[in-house]
Amino acid sequence: MPETPAPDELAAEFDMLMRRAGLSIPDARRSAMLTAYADLREQIALLHGRYGAVHEPSNVFRMTPAGDK
Repeated sequence: MPETPAPDELAAEFDMLMRRAGLSIPDARRSAMLTAYADLREQIALLHGRYGAVHEPSNVFRMTPAGDK
């Protein structure tokens, strides 16, 4: 799992992504949003590295809606 960036780097990345998305985060909520962003990054890294293509199911189930015959 990749290392979590330093707090200043994480804040700069968060600010850049919010600007790119056109979002303005109020100062009163920035700290909570930054904490949530750090947690989201950790969760994505955890899930991304967890399984490879060989762990994907070999088949897909498809169900016909009840009204169709």
